[in-house]
Amino acid sequence: MIAGLTEILLQIKQGDKAAFRMLYDTYSPLVFDLAHKLLKDTAVAEEIVQDCFVKIWGSREQIRIDQDIWPLIYVTAKRLCYNQLRHARVAQKYLGQVESIVVNDVQEKLDLRELESQLERSIAKLPEQQKTALRLSRMEGYSHQQIASEMGISPNTVKNHITQALKSLRKTLTQADYNYLIFVFLYLIR
Repeated sequence: MIAGLTEILLQIKQGDKAAFRMLYDTYSPLVFDLAHKLLKDTAVAEEIVQDCFVKIWGSREQIRIDQDIWPLIYVTAKRLCYNQLRHARVAQKYLGQVESIVVNDVQEKLDLRELESQLERSIAKLPEQQKTALRLSRMEGYSHQQIASEMGISPNTVKNHITQALKSLRKTLTQADYNYLIFVFLYLIR
């Protein structure tokens, strides 16, 4: 618990980033421990920490200064973890289906190469920042925080670059190609 929490929460509600940094420095290790315990993945736990505090900052006007902030942080982090687990289960289900298919047909292999080539061409057309963020995230497996450090930008900007890159890819690829490439992408980052 931070000494003078009420005053700090009041400052946060007013948009004071230094006060928010104190809150982050105090509670981020606890959020990381919770996320790591539930997810058993250091990189994903780091992303949960970032996402949790982005959500807290985004809803800072609703913070009640007469109550301890930890329950709000805890519930936010736990929900993010459960969402991550749910998404991972869905991805695993589809990956299991993809892995169970044995590609014997030469034409299918050629189609896959063409789709991969099309994906590479589409990625090459992205703005440099989006391209770098997407490759580091999806191909190298970096967390948003690691990418932010590497690129010298904020984790939220990284998230925006990745979101915009994926939107651009969706527009340039047909829906069937896009869905198929998502599965290939997920398989590559395992």
